[in-house]
Amino acid sequence: METLSRKYAMQLVSVVGAHESLRFGEIETHLPTASTSTISKRLAEFEQAGLVTRTQYDEIPPRVEYALTDEGEELREQLEPLLAWVQARSDTS
Repeated sequence: METLSRKYAMQLVSVVGAHESLRFGEIETHLPTASTSTISKRLAEFEQAGLVTRTQYDEIPPRVEYALTDEGEELREQLEPLLAWVQARSDTS
């Protein structure tokens, strides 16, 4: 719960879950108001919690992709109704 209550945590789960996998720059594009360091911290916390996987490819330039684990996908499915509710409320404000 502590990890999910942090800034951009729920949105990050939703963004990564909406794609099979994403590179860091693509995540930044989907969360333009989030700082690079915040996104980086959340991804590290999610990786440690077993919610995302980080795959590094030995290429030049280096490529790293993030994807939800099965547990992360289950969390995303539970969060979607909440995020839809929040979005609907912000659209009427």
